[in-house]
Amino acid sequence: MRLGPLPRHLDRRTALALALALAAGILVFTLTRPPATVPVLVAEGFLPAGIPLDGLPVGVRRVPDAAGLVAGENLASLGEWALAAPLAAGEPLLPSLLRAPERRTYPHVLALSLKRDRAVLGDLQAGDLIDVYVTAATTEEPATARLVAASVYVVSAGPAPTGLGGEDRIDLLLAVDDTLAAALVGARAEGDLDLVRVSR
Repeated sequence: MRLGPLPRHLDRRTALALALALAAGILVFTLTRPPATVPVLVAEGFLPAGIPLDGLPVGVRRVPDAAGLVAGENLASLGEWALAAPLAAGEPLLPSLLRAPERRTYPHVLALSLKRDRAVLGDLQAGDLIDVYVTAATTEEPATARLVAASVYVVSAGPAPTGLGGEDRIDLLLAVDDTLAAALVGARAEGDLDLVRVSR
């Protein structure tokens, strides 16, 4: 049996019905399609503070928005990092709670404000390592520089507040222990400090 030719033009009712059916199909697809999610790290069990995360029960949960959380499918480069405060099972990891490996060895923080030309022109950021030199000027001998501390971890770095010459300075927070803090404070009173950014 042969079918007759299809109509060259659809009537208005048929066209309207097809359009409504298409719109309904698009709406159903949109409503039933699962929303996009992002993987974030969460505690699958109790996570103590000060212990490297590698080997601890850290899992992944998918959430619609990872703002303020630690995104990732796994620990990756955070395995040697630790928490500043413990987390209970089910709680998400927060960037503000993460401490770099250097912070376990040097748990305290020392503030330092220097002119930009003595601090790598201000080109420093959190996570950098710096060597600290002091130059003590004397009237009897030429000025000499000596290394005060090597591979000091930068916790944070940023421009000093504007005004009173602040735009030419950089403010730093450095990870220290008692011994390193005493050495840096003493060097600051001894002479001018200069920073050298070192590679890892």
